[in-house]
Amino acid sequence: MDFAQIQREVYDLANSDKPISRYITHALDAIEKAIRLYGTEDLCLSFNGGKDCMVLLHLFAAVLYKHFHDSINTLNIQAVYITYPNSFTEVDNFVKECVRSYRIDLVTIEGSIKQALAKYSKLRPNVKAILVGTRKNDPHGGRLSEFMPTDLDWPPFMRVHPILDWHYATIWEFLRTLKVPYCILYDKGYTSLGGTDNTHPNPDLLNPSQPCGYDPAWKLVDESRERCSRE
Repeated sequence: MDFAQIQREVYDLANSDKPISRYITHALDAIEKAIRLYGTEDLCLSFNGGKDCMVLLHLFAAVLYKHFHDSINTLNIQAVYITYPNSFTEVDNFVKECVRSYRIDLVTIEGSIKQALAKYSKLRPNVKAILVGTRKNDPHGGRLSEFMPTDLDWPPFMRVHPILDWHYATIWEFLRTLKVPYCILYDKGYTSLGGTDNTHPNPDLLNPSQPCGYDPAWKLVDESRERCSRE
């Protein structure tokens, strides 16, 4: 992965006159603030290979190169992957591909989010804050703030939500404009990824003329229907 190119393209788009620029600028500011507060050693990324995580990973890589380009070859992105039961092979393979290309120091943990974070805090006791790709349109996303600590009965982390105000269409505009890699399932009608037992192609994208029977995820118009294929 060419981190210099990532940094250049992301910041060029942030400084452009396109409507998406304000979303990118705000997200970059949040990530830079998190680095100022916690440094790179105490900051990690919650990563599961989904579209929102890919936007966040790409933004994080751009910020890291901007500020640490002299040491980028030795600087790994710390991340935690909390796996779903019955995960898609396509998702697992894509996560492995991202680990290689973005130089991610990934810790993979099974179990509930609360249990996984407790395990992660023991494995990486230095980490104090986690970048999370949650948006307001996600379940419980509407009550979140950009910097928000975990609840008192959870492992103590500061949750940082740089793309909280992004829309579904904003996510796909960013990914497609900058040609950011994403999981192949999104080209087969999946708009939100969970496990194989509770996730299906989005019925709103049904298109018998397509080889897979569905239009790609970026064609979904109504963002409120993003998770209608999740049980």
